[in-house]
Amino acid sequence: MKKYKKRYLNVLSVNSLILILAIVFLTIGFDIQKKYDFMGQLITEVFIILLPALFISKTGNIRKVLRVHKISFKNIFLTVLIVILAYPIILLLNGIFMSLISSFMDFTNSSRDLIDMDPNIYNYIIFFCIVPAICEEVLFRATVINAYDIYGTKFAIGMSALVFALFHFDIQNFVAPLLLGILFGNILKLTDSLYAAIIAHFTNNIIAVIFSRYINERFSKMLWQTEMARQIGSLQLFIVIILIVLSILCSIILRLLFKHLKKEQIREERNITAYREVEGIDIFNFVPILALVILYIIYYSIVFK
Repeated sequence: MKKYKKRYLNVLSVNSLILILAIVFLTIGFDIQKKYDFMGQLITEVFIILLPALFISKTGNIRKVLRVHKISFKNIFLTVLIVILAYPIILLLNGIFMSLISSFMDFTNSSRDLIDMDPNIYNYIIFFCIVPAICEEVLFRATVINAYDIYGTKFAIGMSALVFALFHFDIQNFVAPLLLGILFGNILKLTDSLYAAIIAHFTNNIIAVIFSRYINERFSKMLWQTEMARQIGSLQLFIVIILIVLSILCSIILRLLFKHLKKEQIREERNITAYREVEGIDIFNFVPILALVILYIIYYSIVFK
C-alpha cells in the first residue's frame, strides 16, 4: 500500500530547522566561506541550506511542497522583467535604511571586497548567482512558504521574507533581502513554480554582480560630468533623485504586471487544487523564530561592541 504523504509541512518543524541551520551557519558556515572563498560558498549553500530543505520537504509530497511545476516562456520573461523593474526601488529603499542607521554604526564595503576577489566572472555567476538562487529558493521560498501557508498567503510571504533577511546576519544587508524575499515570494505564488523564484533570484544576483563589477564606478563618473549633477552640487543627491524618478515609473509598471499575473493565476487555476484552511497564528510554533531574532541581536551586539 502506497504511503500517503502530506501536502503541507509542519510549521514548528520547519522553524526549528531554520534555527538549527542559522546556528550552524554562524558557528561553522562563516568560517568555511572565509577560508575557502567560492568553494566555501558552495559548501555552505548545499550542506547548510539545500540538503536540509530537501530532507524536510521529503516528509511531505516533495513535488507539491517545492512547487516543481513547469513555467511558460512568457512567465520567464515577466519574471525577469519584474526583477529588473524592482531593482531601483529596492536599491533606493535599502539606501534610505543605510543612511538612517549609518549614524549608529560603521559599515564595510564587503560586497566590493567579494567582487574584487577573483578576476574570473564565471566564478561569480556560478557561486554567487546560480548556486544561491537554487539553494535559497528551495529553503526560504518553497519550503518555508509551504509551511506558513496555514496562516494565509500574505503572512507566509512576509514571514518567510523576514526569516530570509535574518538568516543573512548582516544589518547593512537586511532591507534588500527582506524586500527581495517579498518579491520572490509573490512571484512563487503567482506562477506556482519554484523555477520562477529561482530565475528571479538569479536575475537579481547577476544584476548586482554586473553593476558592482563593471558599471557602478563608470556610471557615477558619467553622472558627475552632467550639467544637472554639477548644478545640484552633490552626486549622491543626484543619484537619489534619479532613483526616486525611476522607482515611481517602475512601481506603476510593476503594478500592471502583477495585476496581469494575478488574472493569469485565476484563469489557469486547476479545479483539483486543494486549498488549505487558514488558521489562527499559534505563537508556540514561532518560538524558534523568536530565538533567531534574539540570536541576531546578540550577534550584532558582539560584532559592533
